[in-house]
Amino acid sequence: MWGTATMFRAVILDKESWIHHLRLDPVTGLDPPGAKVRAAKGLDAADYFITGYWIWGKIIENLAAIGYDSNNMILASYDWRLAFYNLEVRDKYFTKLKADLETSKLVHGKKTVLLAHSMGSNVMLYFFKWVQSPQGGKGGDQWVDDHIESFVNIGGPLLGVPKAFSALLSGKKYSTEDPIPKTPLSLSVGETRDTTSLGSFGAYLLEKFFSRNERASLLRTWAGGSSMLPKGGNLFWGHDDSAPDDSDNIEDKIDNDSLGTHSNNQTTEQSTKKGKLRHSHGKIVTFLKKRFVNGVEDINLENDTASSDTIEEDDYQHYTMDDALELLYSTASNDFLTMIKSNYSTGVSTSPHQLEANAQDHTKWSNPLETQLPKAPSMKIYCLYGVGLPTERSYHYAFSDDEPESSHGSTCANGNDPSCLTQASPYSAEPRAEKNGTDGKKIVVPRLMYIDNSINDGIRFSDGDGTVPLLSLGYMCAPKNGAWTKHRDLYNPGHSPVKTKEYVHQESDGKLNVRGGAKTADHVDILGNWEMTLDVLRIVSNAGENVTQEIHSNIEEISSKIPLMT
Repeated sequence: MWGTATMFRAVILDKESWIHHLRLDPVTGLDPPGAKVRAAKGLDAADYFITGYWIWGKIIENLAAIGYDSNNMILASYDWRLAFYNLEVRDKYFTKLKADLETSKLVHGKKTVLLAHSMGSNVMLYFFKWVQSPQGGKGGDQWVDDHIESFVNIGGPLLGVPKAFSALLSGKKYSTEDPIPKTPLSLSVGETRDTTSLGSFGAYLLEKFFSRNERASLLRTWAGGSSMLPKGGNLFWGHDDSAPDDSDNIEDKIDNDSLGTHSNNQTTEQSTKKGKLRHSHGKIVTFLKKRFVNGVEDINLENDTASSDTIEEDDYQHYTMDDALELLYSTASNDFLTMIKSNYSTGVSTSPHQLEANAQDHTKWSNPLETQLPKAPSMKIYCLYGVGLPTERSYHYAFSDDEPESSHGSTCANGNDPSCLTQASPYSAEPRAEKNGTDGKKIVVPRLMYIDNSINDGIRFSDGDGTVPLLSLGYMCAPKNGAWTKHRDLYNPGHSPVKTKEYVHQESDGKLNVRGGAKTADHVDILGNWEMTLDVLRIVSNAGENVTQEIHSNIEEISSKIPLMT
């Protein structure tokens, strides 16, 4: 169903059946009636996504070269569609993982090195709390220190990704650029450059074959994706006037071609004009307002100002991260909102007493800003990730001229259809409605939302690995100003040693090397980066002291601007 040639055949020949089997029950988050799909098992479940497209394949081959095999190497695959809590409810995933690690120590007499990539790192943070908790594995405070030698976090989106918000708000196309493999190793979501850079004809075909409503409706049943909603709110992602990573202007460092700028002269000129307006990444979502004549929606304001040199600040409606999440919650069905709130939390805790209390609340366990690492002074933590690639950080959105449709193809007559993309009501000539957010504040809800690709493909970029922004990759691990280092008494009470290494992206000279070559820092392709592979081999060979700590980005500057403790 996912990650094989059979998947593509199923999507093309019987899309409705494929969607039926892949979607989850919107109420329980588990299997829907009449469908049962499970994660593939074994090492070959993660070596290749499809024939020729490796995921863990190169790592596995190199581990085999130094003596590892199926007797001392386990691939803990899981169903990435499920909320972390439901992984245990349906599959007893964490119970099995705990048993595997205990068996490994019993058989080999040694602790285990955990390698986790992308979403897998978030799952491991959840596991650390689950295995200790009386509500979970009942292993006690010493279990992690007794069984885990090292935790290797490869490209983990520890503070989430803006792509997740974008996907759940307006739907996304998945591409080979940001794959979700048939295993838990990588999950990338969002209506993003993958969709907006298709061009008008490609976007037309995608919309006709798999519309935004269908994509968003499917994604909203996959509660696993919601685990990567950005964490930390405005404190970390910025306010109206500034964000910690505003100084990290990747557009000044990287050629426009790599940013997906239109080659069409007219569009490029238009983007340049709009680009004159200074934007902070703290404005995670920006809407260009529309004009209304006699109560009827006229045209985009951008058309009125096409001949001017710039667009004024008052022409925009901005949303910070806190507002944007409230926007998502306000446009969600009750089932989807309940699923998110009952499984995840995106806040920040700076009180020791609150952090201790959070250890008994499973909704906090995958958020490193609301939970403490286990008291494991002998467990070593390695944060390995790529930098130097333009990475989606904030978005330009626009209103659709079409009436909203539900995922089953009918027009939404009101906001009560749970499959409608936007639940604002009534759908009238009004540009947007006001609804109460979950915290009681009024949230402006546009009629129907999509990324406005007339403004640099609708995306604003920061540094990162092409999928996860630097802020999310590096803040927890930053050597001087990170939460697990500078604030280790609070978030790393066992004072587990943390070593961070950044790999700068270097393009391959070979034109036929579509995976980026041996020095790529791309989110997925870094699993084939020769230097990172060598570092992994050092770690699993009990030579982790030979892994050098290297910082090439301005993550320390970014981290220092976050007033975590005031």
